[in-house]
Amino acid sequence: MVKSVTSISEDKGSGNEESVPQVLHENIMRAATKHPARKWRQFAFGFGVLLSCVALLTQYTWFHSVDVLQRFPDLRPIMEIFCQSGCRIPVLRDPARIRIVDRNVRAHPKYKKALLVSARMVNTLPHTQPFPHMQLMLFNVNGQPIAARIFEPEEYLDSDIDLVAGMRADRPIQVVLGILAREEAAVNFEFTFL
Repeated sequence: MVKSVTSISEDKGSGNEESVPQVLHENIMRAATKHPARKWRQFAFGFGVLLSCVALLTQYTWFHSVDVLQRFPDLRPIMEIFCQSGCRIPVLRDPARIRIVDRNVRAHPKYKKALLVSARMVNTLPHTQPFPHMQLMLFNVNGQPIAARIFEPEEYLDSDIDLVAGMRADRPIQVVLGILAREEAAVNFEFTFL
């Protein structure tokens, strides 16, 4: 004969002790007293798993910081706070996010057959990036390139600008280049950041 749990408890209350074996009764009582300890173990295990996940994410971020910053650029301020302990946050480069806001080409005031090229460039990224290499191309009346040159940051920046600090966000940088003019007149020019 199979009895339900409610019928067992009713039988017990009625004094019918023989319907619940003594071994089963002891197991039920033991489980009831161990239940609070089991909750504590479950909590400790869950906390350990959570702590292990945080440690794993921290290690991944530490060793793959370039990948993390490229995928999640909004984490940069948090990583800067975290890295005050001595780690180094890589500077991300994105030359396509540098814009020319003003440019001008005119005859050089001191030298004949030379041009003076000036421009102001701005980093539109929300964080600092390294100064780019800058390519200047000159074009003739027909739109064909007549001259091109790639300039290193040391060549186009003033000596008082700190190259190691990089190009800050939304801060205009003045560029002035003196170049020799070709015999064919340049009527247009183009900057490209590499």
